[in-house]
Amino acid sequence: MRLRCQTGLVGADGVYILGPIIAFAVVGALAAILRWTFDPNLSRKQAEIFSEPADYGLLSVAAVVETQAEARATQQRLDAAGIRATLAPTTDGRVNVLVFETELDAARRLVGGHSS
Repeated sequence: MRLRCQTGLVGADGVYILGPIIAFAVVGALAAILRWTFDPNLSRKQAEIFSEPADYGLLSVAAVVETQAEARATQQRLDAAGIRATLAPTTDGRVNVLVFETELDAARRLVGGHSS
């Protein structure tokens, strides 16, 4: 019985280089995320971005109340009158009751509210 060796070309199509490239890309992406997350100036940047007055889009402030319970009661009173309302907390701990601009006058008359 005679043993024969099989020889041939090993595929050199670049598959072996793909793994390290993917690994370096993942490490680079993680480094970028961590750099952004632990940025020492992040709180200053956030303060600059979020320090502008609240913009509620199509909604306007119908009333400003002191507590969440008061806000829920006001929201239910407006809902009973057919006025859709939502709530938004303020930075000083109070709660804004928001309605659509077209219903603002009626809502303010109903709850006796005003914007601060």
